[in-house]
Amino acid sequence: MTSKQAMSSNEQERLLCYNGEVLVFQLSKGNFADKEPTKTPILHVRRMVFDRGTKVFVQKSTGFFTIKEENSHLKIMCCNCVSDFRTGINLPYIVIEKNKKNNVFEYFLLILHSTNKFEMRLSFKLGYEMKDGLRVLNGPLILWRHVKAFFFISSQTGKVVSVSGNFSSIQWAGEIENLGMVLLGLKECCLSEEECTQEPSKSDYAIWNTKFCVYSLESQEVLSDIYIIPPAYSSVVTYVHICATEIIKNQLRISLIALTRKNQLISFQNGTPKNVCQLPFGDPCAVQLMDSGGGNLFFVVSFISNNACAVWKESFQVAAKWEKLSLVLIDDFIGSGTEQVLLLFKDSLNSDCLTSFKITDLGKINYSSEPSDCNEDDLFEDKQENRYLVVPPLETGLKVCFSSFRELRQHLLLKEKIISKSYKALINLVQGKDDNTSSAEEKECLVPLCGEEENSVHILDEKLSDNFQDSEQLVEKIWYRVIDDSLVVGVKTTSSLKLAHGRSFCTSCSIP
Repeated sequence: MTSKQAMSSNEQERLLCYNGEVLVFQLSKGNFADKEPTKTPILHVRRMVFDRGTKVFVQKSTGFFTIKEENSHLKIMCCNCVSDFRTGINLPYIVIEKNKKNNVFEYFLLILHSTNKFEMRLSFKLGYEMKDGLRVLNGPLILWRHVKAFFFISSQTGKVVSVSGNFSSIQWAGEIENLGMVLLGLKECCLSEEECTQEPSKSDYAIWNTKFCVYSLESQEVLSDIYIIPPAYSSVVTYVHICATEIIKNQLRISLIALTRKNQLISFQNGTPKNVCQLPFGDPCAVQLMDSGGGNLFFVVSFISNNACAVWKESFQVAAKWEKLSLVLIDDFIGSGTEQVLLLFKDSLNSDCLTSFKITDLGKINYSSEPSDCNEDDLFEDKQENRYLVVPPLETGLKVCFSSFRELRQHLLLKEKIISKSYKALINLVQGKDDNTSSAEEKECLVPLCGEEENSVHILDEKLSDNFQDSEQLVEKIWYRVIDDSLVVGVKTTSSLKLAHGRSFCTSCSIP
């Protein structure tokens, strides 16, 4: 699962989540158990899981990887989860930088398997340090920026390739079905001669000289530059998260959300802004999607100021906010089948355990390392306002159930009524009595079993009224069948009725 990584007070320690576990990576000299460190760097990993009984994170397993590089400065660059093109399975990875004295930088990408064994999937050298725009995509593939150009290297080719598109920035990079690996960013545009003769202001130039484009890394060409984000937003959008894509008439259509410099979360549908949410903190930097089940989807926004908030996708309103955080992770930490957000507060990261945290789905699931009487400022001041997140779906479900129950009950009562009326109407018809309880429409439904003409029913009715005077048993057999949406009732008379060959008749009524 995609997750946000975190760095503790020790810059050589990183955390991420994977399949409900919290992985703690630490780069150190020697083993943790050694009293005196050695010169050989070792990368350690700890898998931690949440124990619902004790309500704490416990260590599940450990692993390590020895880096045979002495007298070099090593640094953890990033860690997350990506799919390996060989299997298509998402696995945790970690990127490590090695810097020697001759200013040659070497980078390693290690993948962690379920057995806690590390595998080196990619290694390469650069004559400069990667400092800006480092991203790791499925493959794995590493993308970075140097000066004003973007470069990438794939584990399939092992070669550094420059991005041909003249991008000033990249807001999103990922894989789109049927399109492969793509980039979404701002691309500088060439103005026409008429536009060049004018002298636009700096703000106008920034808006109209750039546009958002979708670029394919495989074909190295622009796939689309329309139906993305209007040019007027080009100078304020700082982060993009693509929610859905589709191709209509050979044109790519995109649904996405974006963060802006004005501290807003905006949703765009095919290039048109749909919803805007004013965020409670400044400088938003990342968005994660959380599915807490029951149709409740939240955008969890992280801020540079170590704060975070959750925005309900349905109403696009702030549902919760938290302050003084070290880490925000989203996964199914308690094994409920739905996602929760794990909030790690400052000074909660160390090598042994997670000391200060909270797990919540903004509903009924709430676990915290703090005492129950602690001051919780993460939700709205009036916690009752948060009930609308859970109560409306429950009310809707109950209304649907009651409505279905009433419809079923009415349907059964109507069937019983139709059967009863059809039975009485048929008996009265055979006995030659006036059927005052039957409507004209019900009587018109009577049809002969053997396919005679419709007027035979009326002739039979007249003969029965003239010839039948006694109270002998007249009906030998009555039957009914349900055929499709109709109820068919038939009767076979006894020989005492002076009818040719003792006829049988039936009536048919529609069942709603």
